[in-house]
Amino acid sequence: MTADVANNPPPRPSIQLFGRFRLSLGGKNVDLPGRKARGVLAFLTLSAGASASRDQLADLLWTDRGPEQARASLRQSLKELRELSCMADAISTERSTVAMDLSAVTIDLHEIRHAAAARDLPSLALLLGHVGGDLLEDFLDVAPAFDEWLRAERPRQRDLVLDDALEAVESDGLADMKSARTILRALDRIDPVNEAVVRLGMRLDHAVGDGASLHRRYRQLCDRLEQEFDALPSEDTRALFHSLAENRDQPADKHVRGPPAGAATRPIVGGGDMVPLVIVAPLQASGSDPALASLADLCTDDIRVSLSRTRGIHVLALDDAELSGVLQQGDDALGIYLLSGTLRQIGADFRVNIQLANASSRIILWSESLRFGAADEEMLDAIVGKAAGAVLPAVDRDLDARLRQSAHEIHDERAIYTRARLLIRSGDQLATVEEGVRLLEAIVASNPQHFGARMLLFRMYNTDFWQRLTGHDVRQFRATAQRHLDAAAAIEPGSYAVRIGQAWSHLRNGETQVARREFESVLSRLPHDADATDRCAMGLCLIGQVDEAERLMQRAFFLNPFPPSDYHADYALLLALKGEHEAAEEHFAVSGETGLLYAAVRIANAAHLDGGEVRIAELGARFVGGFRRAWQPTRDPTLSDLLDWIGETLPLHPADKMQWLRKGLEQMLEPTWPTGRGNDS
Repeated sequence: MTADVANNPPPRPSIQLFGRFRLSLGGKNVDLPGRKARGVLAFLTLSAGASASRDQLADLLWTDRGPEQARASLRQSLKELRELSCMADAISTERSTVAMDLSAVTIDLHEIRHAAAARDLPSLALLLGHVGGDLLEDFLDVAPAFDEWLRAERPRQRDLVLDDALEAVESDGLADMKSARTILRALDRIDPVNEAVVRLGMRLDHAVGDGASLHRRYRQLCDRLEQEFDALPSEDTRALFHSLAENRDQPADKHVRGPPAGAATRPIVGGGDMVPLVIVAPLQASGSDPALASLADLCTDDIRVSLSRTRGIHVLALDDAELSGVLQQGDDALGIYLLSGTLRQIGADFRVNIQLANASSRIILWSESLRFGAADEEMLDAIVGKAAGAVLPAVDRDLDARLRQSAHEIHDERAIYTRARLLIRSGDQLATVEEGVRLLEAIVASNPQHFGARMLLFRMYNTDFWQRLTGHDVRQFRATAQRHLDAAAAIEPGSYAVRIGQAWSHLRNGETQVARREFESVLSRLPHDADATDRCAMGLCLIGQVDEAERLMQRAFFLNPFPPSDYHADYALLLALKGEHEAAEEHFAVSGETGLLYAAVRIANAAHLDGGEVRIAELGARFVGGFRRAWQPTRDPTLSDLLDWIGETLPLHPADKMQWLRKGLEQMLEPTWPTGRGNDS
């Protein structure tokens, strides 16, 4: 052996088991033999001792043939493998056995497990980052016995990888959070509903004060479990999330703190906007069985927690004895609802009756009777899922019907205002939202001093309409928004809502320094208001104060244990501007935000993702269709019109950030959208 060969040994062949089966040498693919020969190779890599008997291989891959013919076919496949020059030294055959020398090959699965055992997080992150699919995902219908073996082997090997990787991250994850996050992201791709992965991720997020990722992980898990299994996370996962989300004194960021003792809180009921209140009464257990009573209490707690995540309602934890007091406090009982139920054991079965009623009239809006054969976690999840899923649609239907009647027959200003808010909040169609705005305009026409209507109109013309209308008169929108804001400021000069609105107006007019001072002033006076914090943080993000905006958005997540979806959308936009493109896509995905503005940023961000064109193809088509439907001029819009619109819609600073956005949109949309400006018709 020459010195050069000793110092530079030839590369070992590499076998890729995850995704499409692949054999390579020096980074170049090696042409593979037939499917059965590849099956022999794959089986050996996963077998104990990397060896198997000839009879075992013949029975596994040639089940449909006689013994002699099966052994002859095996000999032919082994010949094909030995003819691969790179595998000549790796495969050995004897009279009754076939073996692989694992020291002569590199196998992705083994490399991953070795890196995990060595607690080498950077290497583990790199290796897992290359995992692009399930184990041997292209081995389909090889042979009945082989297929059965593979169906059992896939989850077994997947679990081994997950367990090893989780142990490695748990041992030293905080010391290398960058690698830990990459590893957890890869494990999430391998098993999207593995709750152990989510729990570890949430603990690490909390340990470093990353409330945004903590909430994103949990919401993503909830969505996946609901879509795939119509289920909720386990009790352990839910309990961990709520304990972490509500523990505001733990984050590493010294600025993130909960409200001090004695801090002012908002009133339970009252106010002219009639936000619907849902009172969740304790589930009543029949009989004196303490275990049944404990189960009823657990159901009640989980229903309250789940409903608290629902945007657009306030949840109160009261019993029937306290209900009359709440009704007396309320300015209008139209928006107060009572969720109650009973739990009974009948023989070996359990029956649960749940109902939602209008609290003042006691008219039942929704009811459900469920029967279960055992008091287990599946029963608990089903009860909570039914209750939490039915409340908001039932409340909206009732409120919508009552407000329609109130608006037309009584002309009650509060009812009309609440109906307008309901239309704007739930309207999927532009015409629905426009009807809500029309009602608000009618309110201020008859009562110019209506502060709530003025501020909601300001927000629609200054922000929300820009997500629904394209090609409109920007100057007219800005002037209309400013008119409503000025009127609101005259009504309540010291309102923090006005101050935030004024800051956004300065931002849209390019007066970034004035806007920044306004945002900072509001933040200094409202240190514990999560919504105000998020809105100010978004403004600072667009000004270019990205690091400070990120700190504040994290603060908003910790201040609000049940943040609305737009927190995730705002944080996703910030991450995209920071260049953390994969994390941005994850937050966009869980936000569910469909507005044109956020969709545009998400599309531009996808230009920097592996396979970005494929991953957002459906979103891109929806966005282009939505932009065209929202287009106001009579001529057809072009890509240049889109780029002009995004420049007007998103007051993004500094200039290189806007250039990044425009370039990403061009790259992703130009193949299907002409760049010319079109002609007015």
